[in-house]
This record gives sequence, structure tokens and C-alpha cells, in this order.
Amino acid sequence: MVNKYLSREASEEEVARLFQWIEAAPENRKEFIRYKKIKALTSSDNGDETLVWQHSFAPRFRKQKLVKLYLQVAKYAAIFLLVFATGMSVQYLVSGIDKESLIYQNVTSISAPPGQMTNLVLPDGTKVVLNSGSSVTWNGDFFLGKRSITLKGEAFFDVTKDQEHPFIVQTASLNFKVFGTSFNIEAYPEDNIINTTLVEGSLGVMNKTDKELLRLVPGENAYFDTKTSKLTIFKVNTALYTTWKDGLITFRNEKLKDIAKKIERWYNVKVVIKNPKLGEEAYFGTIMKNKPIDQILEVLKLTSSLKYKIVIRPTEPTIVYWE
Repeated sequence: MVNKYLSREASEEEVARLFQWIEAAPENRKEFIRYKKIKALTSSDNGDETLVWQHSFAPRFRKQKLVKLYLQVAKYAAIFLLVFATGMSVQYLVSGIDKESLIYQNVTSISAPPGQMTNLVLPDGTKVVLNSGSSVTWNGDFFLGKRSITLKGEAFFDVTKDQEHPFIVQTASLNFKVFGTSFNIEAYPEDNIINTTLVEGSLGVMNKTDKELLRLVPGENAYFDTKTSKLTIFKVNTALYTTWKDGLITFRNEKLKDIAKKIERWYNVKVVIKNPKLGEEAYFGTIMKNKPIDQILEVLKLTSSLKYKIVIRPTEPTIVYWE
């Protein structure tokens, strides 16, 4: 069956049975990888790989009694990708995705819609919290140890340790190689920045050719300007960059025009700043992200010259005018 799979001749049922067997025990996975290497070394048009299969791998494969194992494991083989969608309306969503369907998908993508956050668990056990308007994407070979994902937006990661299979986070301008750690990455394409904060462990910052530019230690923040390609490192209080996942947002001398972008994502609204000077004003403070938008605006109004007007539209996002 392995030979048929690598030759792309296996049926869907046979592929499903094979992957159930691979996931059933670590030695099965090692045996599968071993045969893949043998096949790569002996593959030719004279049938050598078939002989290798018959004499080296097939007896061990049959010994596992694959069919019986499949029947025993099938009840437990479904994995559930837990998606907790919590937003301003305090929604809760659990999405169960069968492992078999994930295997067949070339690409899996999970998003947090505007106004919501999404919690999920990747196939390797890594926990991810997606901020509003963010997404992560990974290929089907994630199950075989190629732990690479693509991030658009902001996410907090708590990565499962696996020294043999490094965890890679790809963004539009930088990649990150994880050495068993927890960290936060903010990489909204429209913001032209990549802001990375390491909470614990070790994190390699890579360019798009996978050359390591530096390695962060806990308590460090890497700020990358995609327009100038300037990378700056700061010592920071990591809580200021990660408590958004708990609904608490701290602004650190941020311009109101940048805060407006975040409010648009959190509440799925359109902010129109009618006074350009207002957008340049800096704001310090902490707000509760899960509060209604009018309460957030009232807090901003107390410590700035902000005045606002909310216009609700039935079929389109609400408009918030800042004056």
C-alpha cells in the first residue's frame, strides 16, 4: 500500500488506511519515512523499487495487521480543530474537522473575521490565538512533520516542542524559526510593519531566503519596517503586546489614525477621520477590547480632542466619523 501511495496509485480508502497506520505509533511513522528514503534512492524504470518494497518493507507492514488496526483506531482517529470564535458579541464556535479530510486538503486555512478572535489547536498540538482580521494557513504535509504555516495579521503562538521538526511561521516579509516557545507576531500586510514579541523560549528571525538575521531572547521585541527594511530590537514588557488575547489593550504612544485601523478590525466598522490633525495625536492608555464601541470611543474622548458620530447602515458596516 505504501508503494502504491508513493506511486500515486492508491485509492482514497487506501490512503486513509495508510495515514491511520502512520499516526497509530511512532515506529510506524519512522518505517514509512525509511521506505520513502529507500524508494528515492532506488527509484528507476527497471522495477528496483518494487523489489525493495517486497523484500525490505512489506513483511514489516503486514506484520502490523493494518486492517485490524484500522478498525480499532478508526473510532478515535478523528481530530478536532477547536475554533473558539469570541468577539464583541461574545460568540463561541467549535469546529470539528476530521483528520481524513485534512489529509486530502492541499491547504487548510483558518481565519478570525473582523470583530472576532479565534482560538485553535494545530495538528501538532500547537495553540494559536488569532486576532481580528487574521488568518493562518498550512499544507497537508504538516501531518508528516513539515510544521510550516503562513500568517496574515496578528497571532499569539504556544508551540509544541519537537526538536526534529522545527516550527516555521512565514509572513510577507520575514520568516520565524521556533525553538519551542511562546510569542506574538503582528503582521497585517496593510500596516507595513511586522512586530514580534518573544515571551519564552528562543525565536530565530529569518529573511525570505531563510538566512537568520538574529535570534530573540525572552522579553525582546523585534520591530520591522517593511518599507525601509529596518529591523529594530527593544527590551519590552511582554504583557503590553500579548494581553490583547485576553481582551485588554494597552496603547503605547500610538497615533489615533493607527488606533482607528485596529478599531475597524475589532468591530467591523469603517472609521473616517475628518480632521487630519486628529489622526496624528498620540494616545497612552488601556482599554477593554470586549466593551461596546461607544464605550471605547468615550474613553478615547476623555484623553484626546476626539469627537465622534456613529452612523449605522443596515446592509453595510457601520461608519464612525472622527472629528
